[in-house]
Amino acid sequence: MSIKFSPDPGPRERQLRRRYQNPLFPSVAQEINQTRVDEARNADEKELNHFLRYFRDLVQEAVDLRPETETEVILDIKERLDKCYAHCCALPGEQSEIQAAINKLIEVIMKAVRQGAANDPLALDKLAEEEQARQMHHELHQFTLVADLMLPDSPISKEELAPTLLSESESELNAALQLFDQAQLAQIYSDAKTCLEQLPPDISTQTEVTEKIKLIETTLNAFKLPLSG
Repeated sequence: MSIKFSPDPGPRERQLRRRYQNPLFPSVAQEINQTRVDEARNADEKELNHFLRYFRDLVQEAVDLRPETETEVILDIKERLDKCYAHCCALPGEQSEIQAAINKLIEVIMKAVRQGAANDPLALDKLAEEEQARQMHHELHQFTLVADLMLPDSPISKEELAPTLLSESESELNAALQLFDQAQLAQIYSDAKTCLEQLPPDISTQTEVTEKIKLIETTLNAFKLPLSG
């Protein structure tokens, strides 16, 4: 019996699709049926609907801001908008319009904050650093694997992390590896080698998996390089 996956699924259904008949995962994890897919799809849709209600209310909060509103209140809304951006990148469907709206709202908010800090060079420098970090954060979340991993209730468990990483393209893998520290990468590298050892020797993707493990190793070794200067 074939499984019907959504063309643009959410995080739970996406993880089931990664696992389905994928020899990188244990045999039990590969066993996916249509009922489980439908349940995951419904849960993803429920999360999307909850997000849309929350986002609508947050936009109204931003619209209702007044010139005399305290900076702490403004920055709290900005922080929640950042979290909304990260969240919507993992949700089902096409969310580019929401992402663009969030970026526009954040820019309006930060323009007001920069104007308020116009006479404080240190504050302006800090705001510029935060803006650069935000842009990098948003760029990383354009990779679906990153968006799924960064969800507070990510469907990617610790046990499934290595096979999940190895199942994605090298570009997705390279982006995701930026999320981990040295100790985490060392564990991922060890688990990834275990995945490779468990693959049937004649499997067609074995060379591809080996190349991805080399990428993990290279990223891990970069932590060990001495600092220049």
